[in-house]
Amino acid sequence: MSLSAAIIVNDEALALDACLTSLRGLVDEIVVVDTGSKDRSVAVAERHGAVIADESWRDDPAAPRNRTLALATGDWILSVNAAERVAGEFAAARAALDAAPESIAFRVRSFPRVGWTPILEPRVWRNRPDIRFDGHLHETVAAAIAGVAERDQLRIDPFEHLTIHENSDLEPVDRRARDEPRLLAELTRHSDHAYVYDHLARLYAAAGDSERAMDTWKQGIGVSRAHDPAQPDDRLVYVNLVHHLLAHGVVDDELESLVDEARERFERTPTLELAAARLAFATGRPRDALEPLDWLVGLDDDSIMATGASYDERVFGEWAWGLLGLCRFALGDDAAASDAFRRAELLAPTDPSYGARRRLAEARAGTPTVI
Repeated sequence: MSLSAAIIVNDEALALDACLTSLRGLVDEIVVVDTGSKDRSVAVAERHGAVIADESWRDDPAAPRNRTLALATGDWILSVNAAERVAGEFAAARAALDAAPESIAFRVRSFPRVGWTPILEPRVWRNRPDIRFDGHLHETVAAAIAGVAERDQLRIDPFEHLTIHENSDLEPVDRRARDEPRLLAELTRHSDHAYVYDHLARLYAAAGDSERAMDTWKQGIGVSRAHDPAQPDDRLVYVNLVHHLLAHGVVDDELESLVDEARERFERTPTLELAAARLAFATGRPRDALEPLDWLVGLDDDSIMATGASYDERVFGEWAWGLLGLCRFALGDDAAASDAFRRAELLAPTDPSYGARRRLAEARAGTPTVI
């Protein structure tokens, strides 16, 4: 069995070095396709012994991805982004690939953003010419893998031996100059695709342009409202706008209308449940906030991943426990309030407010807890 890592890069020398270093002992071959770097990315790839090719950027991310696959010679492909690093039990991972004659691909636990929950993505698959990336905006091999699996009666299995993380030690790369024109062009072709508005809004939010981000999400919501029934990706514009507002401490009538609408249109979603709980508490209904908060803190990792999306960890942790403490305190359940504040304090030890609230709840309850 041989394993090839497939990576595209553009002006990410520091990130690429960390990524390729993380692959030592796991892969037999590294293929790097450079899409026009002006920094030392190519030199970094050479230093790590990678197979290197150039592919001019043509606003089609699937093209350089597929070039890496065409150059790879391994029996299996590991697809990694330059800003990611791979960790896990490498010997066990390689042994699992050796012992998988009925598997076409594996879903790997991937953390798409620092501080967010993981998702399962097809990142390891057999090197076959009928598995290629597709998609002008969100390039993926998922459809190709699913088609091969069904045709050849092969399995797509979870992979417990590896995890893929966004590299938290590096500054994020500003992609606005490159990606904004591409996303705007995509809107001219598909103005009814709400998820394109979501991509564009998140680009603006990452660049610090909050007002433009919110306006773009709202445009996407307007597009989504025309879909009957709602399309699967319509949820993104609602959820990410709600998360943006919550992260900036916005709790108002507009948010309430937005949350009510989204909860009616879509399956139960963690971010929307937290927003509903915040709204209930802010409008003097702490008891109504308990059920969604208890649901949030009771979710395990598998249940969260089963939603198919990644969420800020604070939705299930600090934010949920802190609000649960406030609700319990308002209802006079001081022992439960102190426990909730204690949990929030453990998750956010640099925020002194949780400790102060815990001590107040303990004083009222007369039952101090131990940190």
